[in-house]
Amino acid sequence: MDPVAPVKMLSEIAELIDATLIGDGSTKIHGVSGIREAKAGEITFVANSKYIAEIAKTQASAIIVGADIDLSHSPTVAAILRVPAPYLAFVRVLEIFAFRKRRTQIGIDSTAIVGSNVRIGENVSIQPYVVIGDNVEIGDDTTIGPFVYVGDDSRIGSGCLVYPNVTIREEVSIGNRVIIHSGAVVGSDGFGFAKVSDWHHKIPQIGTVIIEDDVEIGACTTIDRATMTNGATVIGKGTKIDNLVQVAHNVVIGENCLIVAQVGLAGSTILGRNVTVAGQAGTAGHLSIGENSTVAAKAGVTKDIPPNSFHSGFPAEDHKQDLKHQAYLRRVPQLVREIEALRARIEALEGTVEADDLDPE
Repeated sequence: MDPVAPVKMLSEIAELIDATLIGDGSTKIHGVSGIREAKAGEITFVANSKYIAEIAKTQASAIIVGADIDLSHSPTVAAILRVPAPYLAFVRVLEIFAFRKRRTQIGIDSTAIVGSNVRIGENVSIQPYVVIGDNVEIGDDTTIGPFVYVGDDSRIGSGCLVYPNVTIREEVSIGNRVIIHSGAVVGSDGFGFAKVSDWHHKIPQIGTVIIEDDVEIGACTTIDRATMTNGATVIGKGTKIDNLVQVAHNVVIGENCLIVAQVGLAGSTILGRNVTVAGQAGTAGHLSIGENSTVAAKAGVTKDIPPNSFHSGFPAEDHKQDLKHQAYLRRVPQLVREIEALRARIEALEGTVEADDLDPE
């Protein structure tokens, strides 16, 4: 696709998202907005009945709606594109217009430094002040933003987007259609030290990192390389990692996981498929989290979690049990007051008994 996408005819968009078009297919669309903010020439969407009332008020030229949305009471001058999954269709439209924002220039900028035996595919953009080491391979249709460093013997697949100021260390393997946001470091040294006589001796980190296809890595996230020669820190296909995440050496993250901001995964943690780790959660090392599990925000995982679980709290435990414990904790002030009242009554009673003993009557 041309990296600078032209204005699209509505009929073209309808074809791209496999929609049934009701309205003028020759309408020109130049942008995408929410239904309340949209202006003429823009396209928007309605995913559920909550926003039906907005249809009559929007200024958008076209609206993507679900096949089950009843428009009989919501007249509009906008064209309608009916689809089975409106949110997904809207995402696809966003992808179309996202290319207008990148405005990449195909080729290698004159300020870039490219090492020897580098293999670069077709339609690749190597932007200003990029540094690429020796024996690097970069696939077709990939964009490498300004000030990116790619170390020796690394591989970056096709259709990738590497934003400015990313560091990709030596011998790292990155799959196809991977997005890496600014400030991320892939392949940094794992945190390994041997303490001998009160001195921390650095353990060389000589493994690698493998990023599989369709992964997204957030800004300022760090992914450490494995310790041993044949070891790898692995990020599975389709996994999405948010900003400011720490992935330690030898971690293995399965396919289609979601790792939210400020998560810390300690060394040799293993995540199964479809695991969600919410914001600011953390794990101890050398444990596993089973597939289809969720770790709630700020949870601290200290032992293995079975598949299909929902854990929260610190130390993390089954969410229902954690909720009970939280409820008990909220009762502590009341319980303290009751104990103090009981203690006062006991002391008063004991005082009365002692006084009676002294009084013969």
